[in-house]
Amino acid sequence: MLHEILLSLSGHPSALFDAHQGSTHVTSTTNRLLSPPEAELLASIGHLSRIHRRTRDHVARVASSHSSTVCRAVATAITSYHLDNFQQKVLEVESQVLTQDASTVGAYNIVPLASIASEFSSWVRLMDWLWNISNFMLLSELSSESEQGSQKTASGSELIDKLRAEAQTGYPDVEEAAQYLSKTAETAWLRQLSTWLLYGRLPSFGAADFFIAPGDEDSNEPSFVIRNKLLPKFVSRQTALSIMFVGKSLNQIRSLPSSSKMKAATTQISELELLPVHVHHLSQVNAPISSAKLSEIVANIRTSLSRNLLQHLLPREKIVETLNVLHQFFLLGRGEFAMVLIAEADERLASRHRGPQSTRSGQSIKGLLLKEAEINQTLARSISILSSLGGEDDHIDDILDAASDILHLDVHSASGHRPGTPGRAKDSESALPHIPNMSFDELLLSVPVSLSMDILSPLDLFITKSDVDVYSSINNYLLAVRRAHLHLAQLWRHSTIRREHPAPPGYQYSNSSHGKEVLKRRRQRTNQRARKMRNIWATCRAAIFFLAESEAYFQGEVVQESFKGFLRWVKGPKSNQTSETRPTTPDKPLTGGADETSLDVEAQQQHDPEALAFAHRHFLASIAYSLLITDGAFTKLLRTLCTHVDDLVGHITRLQLIQQNLDLQDDEGVEDYSQNYKKEEADVSLEMDRARRRIDSDLKGLVERLREIDSERIGSSGPRPTNALDDDENRYEPLRVGGIDRLLMKLDWGVEEVDEEHEDLL
Repeated sequence: MLHEILLSLSGHPSALFDAHQGSTHVTSTTNRLLSPPEAELLASIGHLSRIHRRTRDHVARVASSHSSTVCRAVATAITSYHLDNFQQKVLEVESQVLTQDASTVGAYNIVPLASIASEFSSWVRLMDWLWNISNFMLLSELSSESEQGSQKTASGSELIDKLRAEAQTGYPDVEEAAQYLSKTAETAWLRQLSTWLLYGRLPSFGAADFFIAPGDEDSNEPSFVIRNKLLPKFVSRQTALSIMFVGKSLNQIRSLPSSSKMKAATTQISELELLPVHVHHLSQVNAPISSAKLSEIVANIRTSLSRNLLQHLLPREKIVETLNVLHQFFLLGRGEFAMVLIAEADERLASRHRGPQSTRSGQSIKGLLLKEAEINQTLARSISILSSLGGEDDHIDDILDAASDILHLDVHSASGHRPGTPGRAKDSESALPHIPNMSFDELLLSVPVSLSMDILSPLDLFITKSDVDVYSSINNYLLAVRRAHLHLAQLWRHSTIRREHPAPPGYQYSNSSHGKEVLKRRRQRTNQRARKMRNIWATCRAAIFFLAESEAYFQGEVVQESFKGFLRWVKGPKSNQTSETRPTTPDKPLTGGADETSLDVEAQQQHDPEALAFAHRHFLASIAYSLLITDGAFTKLLRTLCTHVDDLVGHITRLQLIQQNLDLQDDEGVEDYSQNYKKEEADVSLEMDRARRRIDSDLKGLVERLREIDSERIGSSGPRPTNALDDDENRYEPLRVGGIDRLLMKLDWGVEEVDEEHEDLL
């Protein structure tokens, strides 16, 4: 029986324990031969024998079929280390029996069963734990029904987190096993990471288990995304972003055309020369991985790559040019662009309504909507007009040429209408502002359309699609305010409404009695119309004052000053200290003369692309916060005001046409029997008065909301970054522009004048 016990512990099936798999007791087949104490001793040995065979077979299955290389490495380590140690323990006990060791063999060469059971008692708990770990990696068919409903396959990150948690136990043997397997798992994960960090390639095997995956397959440029579920807990969010940035940069460098690589090679080194330095940095990370150490090593690799290669592929001049395009066209830093685009959009809509298709009977509203080709022609014509109005500044012309190549208008379908909010970005800590759902993009061309930009390599190293979405939302917001202001201001050009036009007849005509009657009737008609319009003009003046002061605050104090501060940070020196620009091996430090020192200082003056991207997102968050675009209540009221302004402008324009026809009918006798202009004038006047009252209510609500925002933001300095990539002295700090109280002071001053005018009018 002793020989049978040792064989069963070694992993062989034994009739002593496995005669009936469904029996409740392991020794049910030998009850006639064993006493109850012996059966109890054999129970633990039988359980250890079965769990050993199950674990051995299951980890072999995991090592051969699991999709995660981390799980495969852990399963192999269980087989090659723990199960091998168990086999060595069985051989050691067998050797003690054969050599008649006094610690195992008693008098008369008797081997007590209790001594055999005590030799393997410490392995029961450890073997059960190994079985649970193997089931966590891949659920076994022998698991209970309650475990069947849980996750059947674990990822590498989940296994790493599980092993780190299991190491926090009071059992020394389990703690030691968990630490050993944790080191194995983290070493396998580091090998996956090294492929990405050193070469910019996804792992050739087990890429589905890596936390970085390819992005949109439809795009021409390669893109990558971070899968948070596959990210181990010891990797911080900022470190994961840096890891993706390094690999993405190397991937782009490898995909550059040969001409660009030769141009970069003439000024600096290639990525292959940086490889020994990066390997040395990465070799300093040992399992168990420290989160701080990993962040430090990744930051060193990122800095080395940026200073030696990326700053020559993405020079500062290109960065400044791109930022100027974003400022002048998305943030409306070039004011004539907004005016030309709004004028072209209005002309395009007016021509569509004047077209022959608008007069067809039964024509649907879709026939009056602009098509995508017409929308793109609107932008192209606007840029063409700007180029004809350009001055002598060559820098502005270069920016306009760059904008004409990369800017376009995107049309969004009604079913897939995006809210234009950067909150769609999956990165919760990317410092991008969360913009509430709004529909300012429908005001310009009556269809959901927004200004967008093509992000070409290597610009995507610091500008992402989410950043462009933020710019598009801000652009729609600012364009809506400018459009409402221009439409209201253009009402003063309607001479027939503001004054008596044409002029009264001359002296010879008015000298007769009939002429005097005509002049009296016209004068009474003009005075009556003027009295009816006084409240309308007062409301329009108040709305223009509010929109003009808001524009002055948004453009002058927020956008312009904030962009100047950010551009100053981009151009300014990063540090006065020198550092290496060429890679050095750990054994051979770099030494150079004055020329190398000057190159070092020049290289230090440019921020690395990831630090620039982080600062750029912080700049966007500050801009959105100061523009009040993140306040849902304010943007909703402002969107309603823009709609009511369009209604009022439409009613006034319609009223002008009606009054012209009435004048022809009364003065010249030209009658149109198909239209009742008297009734239309009364209806339009009623609707116009209702629109005026709605605008008054909107203005009061906006001013009241501004007061609430001012009180809510007392003592607040705006959004703050959750993490910083640079040192505190080199980190970008957004300029603290004037608060809402400065805008409120101007509005309150204007409101008093408007109230006095209303009292005088009424």
